[in-house]
Amino acid sequence: MKANPWQRLSQEPAPGFGRLQLLLDRLGHPEENLPPVVQVAGTHGKSSVALLLEAVFHAAGLRVGVCTSPDFSDPGEALRLGGEPVSPWSVSALLASTLEPWEEFLFGPGKPTVHEALTALALAHFAQARVELVILEASTGHRWDPTNFLRPWLSLLTCLQAGGRTGQVIWNAASLARPGVPLVTTAVEEEALEVLVRACRESGAALTLVDPADVELLDLRWEGAVWRSRTDPLDLGPFETTFLGLYQTANLSLVLAALAELFGGLPLSREAVRSGLAQARLPGRFELIHTQPWIVADAAQDEEAASALQASLERLPFVPGRRTLLLTHPEARLGGRIKDMLRPNFQEVFFTTPAELPLHLPRVLRGLSSEDFLLLVGPHPVLREVASVIQETP
Repeated sequence: MKANPWQRLSQEPAPGFGRLQLLLDRLGHPEENLPPVVQVAGTHGKSSVALLLEAVFHAAGLRVGVCTSPDFSDPGEALRLGGEPVSPWSVSALLASTLEPWEEFLFGPGKPTVHEALTALALAHFAQARVELVILEASTGHRWDPTNFLRPWLSLLTCLQAGGRTGQVIWNAASLARPGVPLVTTAVEEEALEVLVRACRESGAALTLVDPADVELLDLRWEGAVWRSRTDPLDLGPFETTFLGLYQTANLSLVLAALAELFGGLPLSREAVRSGLAQARLPGRFELIHTQPWIVADAAQDEEAASALQASLERLPFVPGRRTLLLTHPEARLGGRIKDMLRPNFQEVFFTTPAELPLHLPRVLRGLSSEDFLLLVGPHPVLREVASVIQETP
């Protein structure tokens, strides 16, 4: 069996863009003929923002290419084109041909990372497909993130939360400030603002600060949620979404501000915005994957995300049956703290490792009645597999 080409790549970022430049050179420099690019960076909420924007642009009739963070078992699954996943097989085949001869990397700029290779292949694939817009999600937010190599139309920065590494993360985020490129952010903490304002002033970037609480929840039902923006930059009035997470307020606030920036330069309409937001699907982000019994999946993997999850639970419509939590986490200590935070909302709680989940899930599902509620909490890759199994079950 032929070796997986992704396994030959580095998992750790290193300074410099030389590896990415060599990849792009082998691919014929697709970055030179790209349509408008929207870059999405930050520590939390990037994927939600990228998916929401994709849904709106798709509703507007634009052919959109999206490259999200490569947190999949096959990184090729991180690419989407025209609202559909790109075949991971075709991406892997392109990668294998691009890496040869391998020695040129090893004796030159060094081994490229998975995200560098994925970004280069995404640009090549999107250029060939003649997309009208590209959305690129940054990975860990370091200064040498491959998305920082490009000059986007617009850079978006979600919240910045990194525990003891906050100062380093903020310093890295300042690299998003580029001459003439608008930078829109919901990162309003004082330390972050000081660094971002200074970086934008020095580089000539236009900085737009967005209140992360600009969008507020009006109504939460199992069928979806109704929201409104206090400033309402697009004159939308109340709008609906299918996802139920109360913690999406900051992401929705950033998305509306970004669309207001792009409204004059792209063929967008208010109807497309409303339609896109109403149709957007956010897998693993307080996602309703089954009704009667009610089953929701969420990827909360730290205490801050668990706190936001708890706020959503408190706003959900009443369920008369038994409430069960099935939590899976790779770290026993952190998982235990999350379990203790969520426990008061449930009558039955199960905690397991991702590897043991297949042993526990069938038993928990068999014990549910049509009036019960089950919350599944775990890493995104685990939830993707679980959701597909549950959705296919009659």
